[in-house]
Amino acid sequence: MKKIIRILSIASVIFMTSCIKKEETSTEIRKIIKQVGTERVVMRTLSDSFTSSAILEPKAKIDHKTDAGGTIKAIHKRNGEFVRQGEVVMELTDPATEAAYNSAKSAYNVASNNYSKFRQLYNKQMVSYLEYAPYEDNFLKAKANYENAKSNYDKLLGRAPIDGYVGNLFDKVGNKIEREKVLFTILDDSQMETYVGFPAETLAGIKLDQEIELRISALANKEFTGKIAEINPIAESDTKNFMVKISVDNPDGEIKDGMYGFVEVEVGVREVMSVSDESIVIRNLLGYVFKVEANDDDERIVTRIEVKRGITNRPYTEINSDKLMEGDIIVKEGLFGLEEGNFVEENSEN
Repeated sequence: MKKIIRILSIASVIFMTSCIKKEETSTEIRKIIKQVGTERVVMRTLSDSFTSSAILEPKAKIDHKTDAGGTIKAIHKRNGEFVRQGEVVMELTDPATEAAYNSAKSAYNVASNNYSKFRQLYNKQMVSYLEYAPYEDNFLKAKANYENAKSNYDKLLGRAPIDGYVGNLFDKVGNKIEREKVLFTILDDSQMETYVGFPAETLAGIKLDQEIELRISALANKEFTGKIAEINPIAESDTKNFMVKISVDNPDGEIKDGMYGFVEVEVGVREVMSVSDESIVIRNLLGYVFKVEANDDDERIVTRIEVKRGITNRPYTEINSDKLMEGDIIVKEGLFGLEEGNFVEENSEN
C-alpha cells in the first residue's frame, strides 16, 4: 500500500509541475498591447516669435540735485505723491549760496543801470565808444555771474521738473546735503519703456508700431500690449544684437519702475514640421515623441525619438529630428507609462 501511495504522490508532483510550466510558457508569449490615439507629423505654417526678458522703466525719470549743497529747511511732498511741474518739493538753505546770489544780484543791478545810461549817451553820440565799452563789458559779465548765482539759488527750492510722482526722497529736515547729491526723483510712469536686443535675423520680421505682448512677473504674469517705438540700426559691439525700444501704456500705474517681465514679438511665419503639443513628452528637460511602426509580423511597436522643439503656436509645436518625416505616425493619447518597444493598437488616427 505504501508503495502505491508513493507512486501516486510522484505522479501528482509531475502533473502540477507540468501545469506550472505550461502557465509560465503561456505568460511568456502573451503580449501586452496598449491602446493609444495617434496623429501624423504634419507640415504647418506657424508664426515665428522672439521672446526676451526685459526690465521696465518710466518714459521720464529726472533726478533733482543741488550743485552747492546745503541744509534741508522744509519738505513739502512725500514719496508716491503726484506733483505738477514747478511745484516745490523741498527747500534748502545755504548761507554761501544765498550770499553769492544777493551779491551777484546787487552787482548786476548796478551794472545794468550804468549800462542803460551810457547806452543812451552813446546812441546820442554824447560819449565815445571807448567810454561806453567798459560799461557794456561790465554789464555782460555781471549778467552772466548773476544768472549762474541765481541758478544755484533757485536750486535751493527743489521744484518738480515735470508732472509726475515723487520718489527717492529719504532725507529729513535739518539734514546737511552734500553737493551733487540726488535729493529726490520725479518720474512719469504713464508709459513704460524697455530696450531689448534683437538678433539680426529677426529684424526683417519687425517694424515700427508693431504690437507686442508683454508679461510682468510681479503682477502674476499679467499680459499687456505694447508696441515697437524705435529700432536702432547699429548693432551692439559685444552681442551684435540690435536694441529695440518697446513702450507700453500704463494708465493705472500697475507697472512700477524696475519691474521684470518678458516680451514676445512675432517676427514672421515659417513652414515647419509639427505635431500637437500633447504628443511631446518632456523627460529631463529633453523632448520626445513615440513613433508607431510595424515589425516583421505587422505588429505595431513604438520607438521613442528625441526631438528638438522650435516654434510653438498653441496647440502645435515645431519638431526637428533626422528620424522623423512628414506623414510619420506618432502617439498623441495614452502616453502615460509608454516605453520604448511597447506593442500598441491604434484606436484613432488623425
